[in-house]
Amino acid sequence: MQTAYFHRAYWSYENNLGIAKIHYPALGIFALLFENGIPITNVNFLDKQEFSYYWQKYQKQGITLHLGMKVGIDTELTKVIDKENLFKFTDINLEVKLENNARYFRPLDGEWTEFEDDVFVEYKPCDSLIDVR
Repeated sequence: MQTAYFHRAYWSYENNLGIAKIHYPALGIFALLFENGIPITNVNFLDKQEFSYYWQKYQKQGITLHLGMKVGIDTELTKVIDKENLFKFTDINLEVKLENNARYFRPLDGEWTEFEDDVFVEYKPCDSLIDVR
């Protein structure tokens, strides 16, 4: 069984939403905004202004996103089904595909969305919860 690291980098457990990073060798490291367990959009986690945008958006709604630094709580290994450029992360309701030098994502059996302003960051194990890049 293949696995990926799922790191809730900025998260509200009470509202089941926030920005999570996924670390998987074939895809590198990427971040998505989840709401109610559904992947909504990709996030450029190297751009502090983009993180700030979502932080402020939810703060205005009375929702605080907490920095994910609790080992064993904010990170977990998640199962990956890797089949011909299609990657299913069934535990986190996510599929990612590679097609024509582009990456796409969707909730399981949902509509495909192309990663916007896609930044490819080489894979590293999620071994530091302090440096969320």
